[in-house]
Amino acid sequence: MSFQTLATTPDESIGNVFDKVSKMLKIPWGKLGPGAALEQFCLSGDGQQLPEIIPPLPSGQPGKLAFSYSGLHSGVERYNTARNGELDTPTKLALARAFQTAAVRQLEEKVLLALHWCRQNGVTTRDVVVSGGVASNKFLRQR
Repeated sequence: MSFQTLATTPDESIGNVFDKVSKMLKIPWGKLGPGAALEQFCLSGDGQQLPEIIPPLPSGQPGKLAFSYSGLHSGVERYNTARNGELDTPTKLALARAFQTAAVRQLEEKVLLALHWCRQNGVTTRDVVVSGGVASNKFLRQR
């Protein structure tokens, strides 16, 4: 069996950014860890009317077989800073969900690009491994 890395990041990893955004949004994390706390926070507030004012968050290196989460991190940071870090719970929840969706969307895009690259280059793909803390994220796993 052989392995080949097809994409990596020149800046921040997805797990690092999950942790930073969680801390930036002041989500209490206790024993969970900041990234897992962000995931749990995103699951809260079902049925709650959320603001639709969250601008689209940037996607890292679209169309390229490379990850980049620094732009996504910066987008959340700019939104938060513009409001002096004073976000009410519905806005914080909407921003956290927008972040999680954008982060997972990038991961999905890169997996599809990698599978396409493999087909074009005659590389047989039997398995795809997603590892690390974010791999346990339920939102990601349901996708």
